[in-house]
Amino acid sequence: MSRHTYSSMNNTPDYELCCDGCGGRFNSHDDSFYSWPVLCAAAEAEGWQLGSGASGRHLCAGCRPDPPGPSAVGERGRLVAL
Repeated sequence: MSRHTYSSMNNTPDYELCCDGCGGRFNSHDDSFYSWPVLCAAAEAEGWQLGSGASGRHLCAGCRPDPPGPSAVGERGRLVAL
């Protein structure tokens, strides 16, 4: 399973998303780790392939079998604001 849940100091859940292929961790660089749906949306925008639910297969952009398209990903592979 690639979803991990931790409890922060104020008893708020923190979520972590790891690749089932290489074990790499998704780094959101914002506060999306407080919400599983928001974290998943951020990961998908950066090329991750996510299975359904928390226990589905989750693959980073480097491990997914079909490479992500350039739709929402900037030239450095980071989400860009329009």
